[in-house]
Amino acid sequence: MRNELGLPDIPNSPKPILKLAGQNRILPSTVEQWLVYADARTATAHDYSGEKAQQTLVIMGVFITDMIALYQALTGETWE
Repeated sequence: MRNELGLPDIPNSPKPILKLAGQNRILPSTVEQWLVYADARTATAHDYSGEKAQQTLVIMGVFITDMIALYQALTGETWE
């Protein structure tokens, strides 16, 4: 992957990787949407409040749809 994208160093945190994936048209939806997912993950990693959980659950359906599309794009397999 590094050679294909021409990257001297591959970042090891989610947001730069998501931005690279968006620039290379790997993501099935916008980079901004994937950054929302990353922010939701970060927001709930150490804060177990009901409010944070509810905010994350609101986007869960769209996230699952995007993850299935990403899986299918990367593997060439159909999700069943």
